[in-house]
Amino acid sequence: MQCFVRFIFVFSILYFFGSPELVAQADSTSQIVVPSDTLAKVPFFDFKSDFPNPKKAALLSLGLPGAGQLYNRRWWKLPLVYGAFGGIIYAIDFNQGLYQRFRDALELQLSGQEHEFSGTVIDSATALRSLRDQYDRNTQLSYIGTVILYGIVAIEAFVDSHLLGFDIDEDLSMQVVPQITPGIHPDLPTTAGVSVIVQF
Repeated sequence: MQCFVRFIFVFSILYFFGSPELVAQADSTSQIVVPSDTLAKVPFFDFKSDFPNPKKAALLSLGLPGAGQLYNRRWWKLPLVYGAFGGIIYAIDFNQGLYQRFRDALELQLSGQEHEFSGTVIDSATALRSLRDQYDRNTQLSYIGTVILYGIVAIEAFVDSHLLGFDIDEDLSMQVVPQITPGIHPDLPTTAGVSVIVQF
């Protein structure tokens, strides 16, 4: 069900942003043509004409984590994205499994029955309750981490797409040089300083 809801959400976003209208019809016999100097809406699935588009990168990454990184042509980031999601999913599974074990042991301890931790150091209701609550908290933090990671991946795709258009030309430079400034008036002394020269 969750996969179906995600599919409908992504499909509706793609449909909404993917249908440009360059011609608006007033009625069935006449057409109003949008002037050619007006910025035309680019279809969402047109990946070449408006590359790089930060909005498109973020929406792709929200639809499918890692898709924004692929759109930005940063293929090497995809294993990092899915490795991070794999780590979070492993943490959820690990903490949830231990939570269930300690929960079941606590229920058996409270009813006076044997459990898997009977005869060990943690064979008390207080210790079992503490461990159960600890792993429950860790599970919840892992779910929060999943949501945060999902947002970070989308933000990273957005920022990276912005930076693709950043000019890294040879003319960009900064020089720090010593400078001696003579006094304006004969009574004023000559001063030494540092000059910063920035070229664009």
